[in-house]
Amino acid sequence: MNKLVLLSEVRKGKNKLLEFNKIKSEEEESTKSYATFKEKFNFFQNQDSILDLNDKKNNYTKYEKRLKGIMKRIFLLDNKSLLIEFLNSIYNDELSVNTKIEYIKNKDIINKNEMKILKGSNYDVRILAEDDYRKFEYEIQFETKDDQNTAIIITKINFTNDYSNIINLNNKKREYENNNELNLEKGSKDNSNRFLIMLNSNIEVPDVYEFKTDIEGENIDNKINIMKSWKYDFKQLVEKNIYLLFPMKALDLRTRLLSIGQDAGSKDLINDEIVRFFKDMNRYLSRVKDEDIITDKDINELNLIAIDLLTHFSKEKNNICVDIKRDLEATLKYIVV
Repeated sequence: MNKLVLLSEVRKGKNKLLEFNKIKSEEEESTKSYATFKEKFNFFQNQDSILDLNDKKNNYTKYEKRLKGIMKRIFLLDNKSLLIEFLNSIYNDELSVNTKIEYIKNKDIINKNEMKILKGSNYDVRILAEDDYRKFEYEIQFETKDDQNTAIIITKINFTNDYSNIINLNNKKREYENNNELNLEKGSKDNSNRFLIMLNSNIEVPDVYEFKTDIEGENIDNKINIMKSWKYDFKQLVEKNIYLLFPMKALDLRTRLLSIGQDAGSKDLINDEIVRFFKDMNRYLSRVKDEDIITDKDINELNLIAIDLLTHFSKEKNNICVDIKRDLEATLKYIVV
């Protein structure tokens, strides 16, 4: 009897040890992955790189430039309401439909005081938003060098004078609301001027990335809020008014296609997945159209962008999508509304 009790205790001890080792291993892997994230996006910690994200060392291939071109079309839609909803969801700036939206060139300097920030920068899209009292610039860059960690990086510059004295009634109202449903994540919105949208990733991605930079001998705290787009389906994107990210969900579809590409009878499964994806996307786009937010032209362009993303990845070397390229294109040509 004593031997049985002893054996039971030994087993319990082993189980606890195994559980402890498992937790320790997971913590070590998480730390390792987070370090990998810092290495992957180390330009955030380099003050010079913050000023010039696309420095001379960043020579993009034709493949990467093509992907940038497809992603850029999302922000160039002829419907400023979609862009305004997108920016409001990220920064909570309460831009109205009457906000003046202007696309500006990289060489243009909006404010002489900000010349240091803009000098030499090469953002993919620069947007100036201006209303009666405020002026913001949103600088957007697409990270496409690693297609396993594709991202959209947004930097906001506030050119408004004495903005703290401007009372926004919508913001005041929200201060008294207990349930702020517009937040992407609880507590994710603050005065941070940079925002990172991860579209896919094979590394551990934090919800908030904090680091310090040394500026003229002074340690400055930095915080970048991060949105993980794979955590949002079409329904959730509609709830957050982030319609512009609909086409980028094609990266999630690509992941699913790769996972089933080796299965028996994968051809039919792949076709079913593609059709299901576009039917689901267009069902929600139709609902948005019923609210007079988007038009048939917008829906068509969003579909075309998603299709171009899929066909773009089908040209990638050592990718199962290459083997299904013909079936992929045959299925896609019947999808566009």
